[in-house]
Amino acid sequence: MDVNTTTVGIDRPSMLAAVQHSLLARVIVTVVVVCVCTRILSSHWFHSIRNSKGHNVMPPTVPYWIPGLKHAFHLAFYSKTFMGNCLKKYGDGTPFILDGAGQKMCIIVDPDHIKNAIRSAKEMDPNPFIHERIMGALMGSPQSAINYYQSEESNTDYIQTTHIRHHTTGSNLGLLDTRMFETLKRTIGETLDSTGEWTEIPDLFSFLRYHVTYAVAITILGTELVSTYPDLIADLWTHIEATDQFFLGLPRIAIPKAYAARDRLLGNFRVWSTKSMELRKQNKTDTVWDPVAGSGLAQEREELYSELPGHDEYARSAQTLGLLYGGTSLSVPITFWYVYETLRSTDLNTRILGEINKHADPKTQSYRFTQLTTRPLLQSLHAETTRLYSSNLTVRSVTTPSFALDEKYSIPQGTAVFIPNKWAGMFAPGWEKTRTEALARPLHTFWAERFLVSDGEKKERFSDAGLSSTWMSFGGGEHKCPGRHFARNIGIVTLTVVMGVFEVEICDVEGARRLDPDPREKGFGTLVPRGKVAARIRRRVD
Repeated sequence: MDVNTTTVGIDRPSMLAAVQHSLLARVIVTVVVVCVCTRILSSHWFHSIRNSKGHNVMPPTVPYWIPGLKHAFHLAFYSKTFMGNCLKKYGDGTPFILDGAGQKMCIIVDPDHIKNAIRSAKEMDPNPFIHERIMGALMGSPQSAINYYQSEESNTDYIQTTHIRHHTTGSNLGLLDTRMFETLKRTIGETLDSTGEWTEIPDLFSFLRYHVTYAVAITILGTELVSTYPDLIADLWTHIEATDQFFLGLPRIAIPKAYAARDRLLGNFRVWSTKSMELRKQNKTDTVWDPVAGSGLAQEREELYSELPGHDEYARSAQTLGLLYGGTSLSVPITFWYVYETLRSTDLNTRILGEINKHADPKTQSYRFTQLTTRPLLQSLHAETTRLYSSNLTVRSVTTPSFALDEKYSIPQGTAVFIPNKWAGMFAPGWEKTRTEALARPLHTFWAERFLVSDGEKKERFSDAGLSSTWMSFGGGEHKCPGRHFARNIGIVTLTVVMGVFEVEICDVEGARRLDPDPREKGFGTLVPRGKVAARIRRRVD
């Protein structure tokens, strides 16, 4: 009996462990079976909808593994790569849905769908996304301001569009160009070897990102803010690179560095806003550009927003962050690719330098930027660089019960429609309809002359005719970016400084090519080289 009792005592834990192991195994098997079945079924549904004929059909949802959550984990942790993979696999022109636990995003790249979306401003409204995701989630605008934006009394169209357009076109654009030019020339010059010899640049992307961001910040907001806030540029880019995570509403605990950077940005902008207001009340500012209060654009925006309900210094600081974000997040990386693609092509380098030299102004020791921006080659360079490297998104929200994309597909109210502009620019069927000659080189490669056309014996000219839904790096329709001319000129001004005032060489052109990113790797987000591109710089000697 003692032996038997002992045996039973030993077996009980073993049996319990076996049962527990069996239960765990069953749970694991059940989860795997559910996930596999979900994947099989969702794949079947996707292809059935895509291949079927019908009317008023909701676009198919990309296959997923987890019921309920669907694509939530993918979107939360690697949204850029996930969207890129989906576009590579399913981006044949069929609209498709990404679903993050009920938050639906419809992705479109077909120019007919895009044209239909951007011209329907009332049914496809950008404002819900701007107010809730951009101003609220990304810029940290207080709820009082969001409530005003969403109210019937809201009227910010003038400040957001007409006012910006007024200050970034014509003679006002010329003032911004001059400030950018002088700032870039000074700050880059301060980094050079005093003997006139070559100065090494270990990482050309970081070099240009710092100097161009610095120049944009000073041009818009003045010198005092930048000089008293030395971490401005680093904090700004930490914030920019976390854009998708802010959009998804990730909490502070998930992205503490990004939240901390935004806190510092907003705190410094509040101080700047208060100081600027005090000076304006005392009529102590230069209304064109002031070292403390910044540009006329920034000063007038502060004044206009201060008159709106719910816009204390907290709301105004969020708008200031939005202004600086808008002036740098796209234009600065694009400027790097302007410069880099020009420097590594001997032919393009020679031609661009020739254009720059033709428009030099010896009297002012500057350049005639207005004339430069109308040169066909520079216009095409700008368009092609933004087409291939501007990994931004245009977003609209469906505000009607149902919006018809075409005869087959309709999107329900509340769905966010995303247009990945780089992918729209690489959608070959769209180009085949309007500009077949532009397909002489693959759309996933850079070709500076892609937007040049010639009529018989006439000289080449720039043309984007018929491409409004294919090349739309700065949005489209009524809500096309009002500051796009300044964004273009940031690149052209930087080219004149880097190539006209200074001389830059890539140390190993062929080696650097191996660092080129694949533009099809991500759905959106800043495109940067895969490693450091080494270069060298010196002051140009005539």
